[in-house]
Parts: sequence; C-alpha cells; structure tokens
Amino acid sequence: MNKEYISKKGHEELYKIYLNFDNQIAQCQKEMGKSAKRDNDLRENPEYMELRVKAMYTLPEQKRMAYERYNNAIIIEDMEEYKKFDGSYVIIGSKVRLLIDNEEEIYTILGNKEGNIDENIISCESPIAQAILGKKLGETIIFNNMHITILSVEKV
Repeated sequence: MNKEYISKKGHEELYKIYLNFDNQIAQCQKEMGKSAKRDNDLRENPEYMELRVKAMYTLPEQKRMAYERYNNAIIIEDMEEYKKFDGSYVIIGSKVRLLIDNEEEIYTILGNKEGNIDENIISCESPIAQAILGKKLGETIIFNNMHITILSVEKV
C-alpha cells in the first residue's frame, strides 16, 4: 500500500465517512426488508439480491478500505518535516506563492486525495507539486516549458 498523506481536517472527514458506513448498511437492510415484503419469492427478486450483495459485501468492503486508509494515513501536521518547517523550502502541507511565467499563483499542497483545483489546493502527487516539493525559496525551475519561481512558502 502506498503512503497516503492527509491533513488533520481530511483525516477527520475520512473518519466521518468510515462511521457513516454503518448507517448505509442499516439503510440497505431496511430496504431489503421492504423489498422482501413486496415480493415473497426472493430468488426472483433482483432488487432484493442487489441490496443483499450491497449490504453483505460491497458496503462492508468499502468500510474496511476506509478504515484502512484512516488507520494507515500519514497526517501531514504530525510529520517531523512539518513540525520543523522554517519556510525555506516547499513541503507537503505548505502554501506556496509562485511566479509562473510572470503571473503570481498561490497553491496549497495537501494530501494524495485532497486536491481541489477550484480552491487552488493541489495533491502532493500532482506533477506540479512533485516538481516544486523540496525546492528552496527563491529557486526557479522549468516545468512544462514554464519558468516557475518560488516566492514564498508557509505552513497551512
């Protein structure tokens, strides 16, 4: 399993998702009961069979995977690199002000699955994040034929 980095906020949201699976399973079982009442011959009831598979296999597996993600995630704010951060280079969990071909952009670099380009949040796995992670304040790199200069770096 690959390392999954996640912010504390994202970790809390992941736990809420994990806890919600029990509600989804209970709801599915309730719907199974309603379906069984409508059609007594369960062997010929595709709706019941679909709900049964969902309640017995699909949702429990998704719950297990959510728990595994939650349990194995590396919380960005707990990492030594984050705790010792001095603003001199780009790390996961930083807000970076960049000069990209003479235009200023601000991006926040968060966990593997936390990217949201509408809010200028990029995943630590995104190509641009990979290009600037570890780079020093003031450093200029070339990425996709663009000149990118790191103007400032701060913790989120």
